[in-house]
Amino acid sequence: MTTYSNDAKYVAKLQLIEQQIASNQLPLAAQGLNALLKNNPQDPRIFLLGSRMARAANNKDGEFQLALRAHQVAPDWPPATIFLADVLAARGQADDAVNVAERAAQQAVGADNSVELLLRAATVAYQFGANDKALRWFSQANDIQPGQASTRYKMALTLMASGDYTRAVDILDSLLAEQPGRTPLLAARLSAHLSANQTELALQDAQALAAQEPDNEEYKFYLAFLRGENPKALPESLTGQLFNNYAGKFDRHLVTQLHYKLPRDVARLIHTWHPDKKVDVLDLGCGTGLLGVCLGPLEGVLVGVDLSREMIDQALRHGVYHRFHQVNLLDALKATPVDQYHVIAALDVLNYIGDLDSVMTDALRILLPGGRLVFSCELSAEGSPDFSLQKNLRFSHTQNYVENLLQRAGFGDITLEPVVLRYEAGQPVQGLLVTACKPSEVAEQPASSPTKATNKTLRQA
Repeated sequence: MTTYSNDAKYVAKLQLIEQQIASNQLPLAAQGLNALLKNNPQDPRIFLLGSRMARAANNKDGEFQLALRAHQVAPDWPPATIFLADVLAARGQADDAVNVAERAAQQAVGADNSVELLLRAATVAYQFGANDKALRWFSQANDIQPGQASTRYKMALTLMASGDYTRAVDILDSLLAEQPGRTPLLAARLSAHLSANQTELALQDAQALAAQEPDNEEYKFYLAFLRGENPKALPESLTGQLFNNYAGKFDRHLVTQLHYKLPRDVARLIHTWHPDKKVDVLDLGCGTGLLGVCLGPLEGVLVGVDLSREMIDQALRHGVYHRFHQVNLLDALKATPVDQYHVIAALDVLNYIGDLDSVMTDALRILLPGGRLVFSCELSAEGSPDFSLQKNLRFSHTQNYVENLLQRAGFGDITLEPVVLRYEAGQPVQGLLVTACKPSEVAEQPASSPTKATNKTLRQA
């Protein structure tokens, strides 16, 4: 390993620079780092501090380059390795981040701060769905420092993400025995019981949570659902939290593991409808921007709407969307002026809404004459209620319900194609890919653009 000075005066200068970065005195910090670098070009601590300074200045490329340089200077120094893993994770570079985190976990053996290193490595792995590695490193940290509640809680969450609900509940039971009634533990156990189809146990947890916070919309929702009621939509806070937590691993999980192909298929449809790419598109529930990636550059505008800030941050990286709005899609539709878009897409998002009446009427209103609505939904058996909330907390809809809503709203040229939306636990999820057209009021009407007045009342991201 590269050696560097631990002289007291030198270390004091490093600590001063660290304090300057923390207090946002970045020009002073930069001067100090440059002065130290002249005589200590192989000290990884200088580059780590430089990376932190770049982060404080919102210089993401500089943050990465300096973190990489610190690791190159001291490849066997665990703090530099785990720092680089964290930076790669923040950049969304999943495979690289997990690989570097694994190296940090290996270097943690025998290190003074081994528990911290293992926990940080495990957190990176968990963020990107590498649950086997995350669980192994959380377990190693727990073996070194047994009994830490936060570590055991993270182990339980990782087990839940892996589908091992029995072991997750065992850990949560033990934590609740030590901390009776603690809200995050009860909420996690409710989720585990629900996922394991243990309805009565989930109901008990929901009742306990609702008793603690009677005005909490999420707990009221769970209580109603577990009592056999059929809510019209998921609470906004629950949907946002779900996708914020899912954002880092969304693309890899959905496309690679669940064989999700709708963005590709719908992009082909849009290119067929508008081969010149002169098209304005509203992407409802845009997520990480998979539809935008498949569409590529357009001569019109591509606007993304999503409730999750973390999803939007991922979509921003692709550089194909013109703007985003972080808002509930129902509110987005209501706030958008008439006759704005050639295409409205809603892929794998209407399964979080039961009652679709306002979606169809507002979509018709804001489409240009001749414009098209394209969306997917999970399919209920005919004879079922119009919409049903399933145990996985997604809604399914009957084909008759969807078709009747479109007809009542005023759409024509309706097609409802049975498709496999994705695979879950190796089984196909049956659904519909639906397209519908707004009748042309005036033949060859010039296209207007959403750049004129689109979504003035929305919160633009």
